[in-house]
Amino acid sequence: MARRKIIYILILAAWSWLVMLYTFQEIRFLLLILLCIPLLLFVPLIFQRGKTEVKISEIPDYVTREEIIRLRVAVTYEGLLPLAGLKVRGSWQVHGAKRLSVESRIRGLGGRTEREIEFELPAGHCGQAIFTVARVRIYDWLSLFSLPVSGSLSRKIWITPRFLPVSEGETAMILSLARAASASDEGEAFVREYRPGDSLRSIHWKLSVKEDELQVRDFEPEGQVSLFLNMTDGLLENPEQKDRFLDKACSLMVFLAETCGDRAVVCWMQDGVLMRSRIREAEDIYPCIREVISTKKTGVRDPGEKTVRSMLAGCHLEEDGRLYLGEQCADEE
Repeated sequence: MARRKIIYILILAAWSWLVMLYTFQEIRFLLLILLCIPLLLFVPLIFQRGKTEVKISEIPDYVTREEIIRLRVAVTYEGLLPLAGLKVRGSWQVHGAKRLSVESRIRGLGGRTEREIEFELPAGHCGQAIFTVARVRIYDWLSLFSLPVSGSLSRKIWITPRFLPVSEGETAMILSLARAASASDEGEAFVREYRPGDSLRSIHWKLSVKEDELQVRDFEPEGQVSLFLNMTDGLLENPEQKDRFLDKACSLMVFLAETCGDRAVVCWMQDGVLMRSRIREAEDIYPCIREVISTKKTGVRDPGEKTVRSMLAGCHLEEDGRLYLGEQCADEE
């Protein structure tokens, strides 16, 4: 568009120079046409602008890392006259990666029609990604002038880890813990405040209304199968290492949900507080992994702290992706 404007200005300058040199009426008439035609094409844009609507089509809330996201932007035009052209410019921001600018253009849009523009976006690192429609403009037939159509739109998508096979050593370790847990008493039930990652099924609604804040039914089983995600601030600052860690953590959660039932508990440190989420079924994994992904600061300064030490005594996943039971590694004989 900028190139066409420059060419148009140069043509006007050359023709104006000819008008000053010669007094032929035909030359002046042609100069008048060069000035008036673009202006006449610009006038319909003013009315077509209010007849054009852009929105982001429905997309899933979760996508798996390393997938290609096909995101569609729907363009609805309710005007009678055809629309010469429309350009959509957007941005794709993923955690741990540079902002990606994308754009696409529709050439010629008939009256009262609806079209879709598809963007192929990479699902890079785990975390929350944001797609933003930053600018939408419609153009005249010569692509000399344009007008904005609407403000910015945005949509958030969670990029979740990949599911990987659980090794034989990890399977044997978790099954041994599950057998030990099945022989233990469940302990006493209690009610506590709601924490991020808790299942909605465990909310005590009557008590929540009385206390004016969410309360959750829970219990401390004697033989629970706990998986402690031993994350550190250094791990969170390294997107590639964090992705590998979360892939392993998510795979172990799935296996725990399938084998341990309501005795499976996932724990991690967030801002110095021990967070817990009970994995009763596969549907509980995504809310839990979303809370883990959202952790920006662990707050673990001393691995010998009482809460951390108690978790490390059981089943814990380290930064290098190895699963331990106490001091025993699942990948070592």
